[in-house]
Amino acid sequence: MSKTITIRCELTNHAVWKALSSKPASQTTSVVILSTLRGLSEQLSVPEILPPGVLSGPKLVLKTADEQALVEMDLIAALRKMKGLKHFTWRHDLGPILQEELWSSLKDLEVSSLRIIDYKACDFVGNSTSINYRSIFESSTFWTFTKLTSLELETRYIAGFDIEEDREYLLSLIELLKGNADSLEALNLTFLDPDALVDVTPILSQVTLPRLREITFRRASCTPSALSNFLSAHPSIVSLALSPMMAGRRWEQLSLPTNSLPNLMHLNCSPFHAAKILDGLESSSRPLFSLTGIDVRQVIKLSDYFNIDKQDAYTEDEEVVEVNTEEAEQSITAPWKDELFSRLRSSKQITHVALNENDGPMDLEVLAELMPQIRWIDVGTRRKDATSKGSWFAHLSKFSELRTLHMRGIGVFLNYMPRKEMLSAQVENDIRTLAEYCPKLVAYEDYDDSVIINREGKLSLKVEPRVLPKDQVKDGLWWPSESFVRATTRKNAGPNQPGPAVADVGYN
Repeated sequence: MSKTITIRCELTNHAVWKALSSKPASQTTSVVILSTLRGLSEQLSVPEILPPGVLSGPKLVLKTADEQALVEMDLIAALRKMKGLKHFTWRHDLGPILQEELWSSLKDLEVSSLRIIDYKACDFVGNSTSINYRSIFESSTFWTFTKLTSLELETRYIAGFDIEEDREYLLSLIELLKGNADSLEALNLTFLDPDALVDVTPILSQVTLPRLREITFRRASCTPSALSNFLSAHPSIVSLALSPMMAGRRWEQLSLPTNSLPNLMHLNCSPFHAAKILDGLESSSRPLFSLTGIDVRQVIKLSDYFNIDKQDAYTEDEEVVEVNTEEAEQSITAPWKDELFSRLRSSKQITHVALNENDGPMDLEVLAELMPQIRWIDVGTRRKDATSKGSWFAHLSKFSELRTLHMRGIGVFLNYMPRKEMLSAQVENDIRTLAEYCPKLVAYEDYDDSVIINREGKLSLKVEPRVLPKDQVKDGLWWPSESFVRATTRKNAGPNQPGPAVADVGYN
């Protein structure tokens, strides 16, 4: 098997693109154009990956459209030599100046996997460039791609503020999806504006994707019937991720026929979605093993789950029900609690769980009673003040099969010190105590670090980076549970692993 090459580099590294524009590059299968922004997140600071013989150069500051276009000319020339290119990611701070030439070149190469971060210039306050942003929604070429197997679009261009404008943009997206219906396996849509709530009912109602395996909606809404019908019509789905407002406050109307989603392995959703989608799981043949995004909080406020400033999605012939914002702020027993707990209790094959939030270690006691078989857990963020470490130890010990624990910055054990190779005496003592309470635990994770627990002979601890191999990180950007959410075979969740380490398809 010939070696494949991934290139991960900033657009501003002109020396790289200039060098590559004159080199044969038939082994290159993936190109990722990195963002130049720093400091927004540790996960944004990912290393470059360059092919052998190509050296990184000084980073330019591109202040004019002409300056950016000059670099893009060499980028496009380099891409045209990559006859084996399959995946392309664009996450540079602004859209491409030569976008028609760029998309045409990628289309001619028959690139089948695209990830586009579709920002707006106004997203970056204080940006001193004179470059006008160009969105893919203003391109004539982008929407003519065919034979796509994967499309991941993160955009601020659609935000749910102008319904008529959104419909026009969604129409372009719908036509693209219809044109790729016979090949598309992965569709991930994220609406980046923090206030966005985009009604994707037209997509769900008008598009059928027979080969669909992975689908994600973030900051999106839809009607319950559209979501029910879409999920029922796509039995090939392996990985499903839903925004809380998908079906919205009418979540109880979500209904799936028996034996729907027979291939589902990874489910990322709110607790009320899980209460419906997990219905009948015990008697089904679903290979579902990972469940993320839920919580088992019993007293909640509806405003913590639903956007009280926005309506649910409705069809034109439905009567709109006004949102009672005062009621949404009142503490109540979670209306999905009984149904959810019943579903979790019967879901014996689910071994990997990531909570979105918890109210303290007592939530772990509830979860352990419902799902003692859990082998991998991300306990989520904590809503209440920390309790004693002893409480965490005692409640975690109730997961008798636990192999990997991730606490996502709760800070009970590790402090946030990325790439720190040595543990403090206190932290080492904490983890050794944790290992005694959880006799099958082999890894503790917190932010970027893992502590590997070796139980052969005398118990020993080793600090390792909590990431996939550098050439297999999905653009270096993933939230704590995604390392297994996108896994495609159950064998990757084996009991002897600290947690699956699976390359994201199309991003290696």
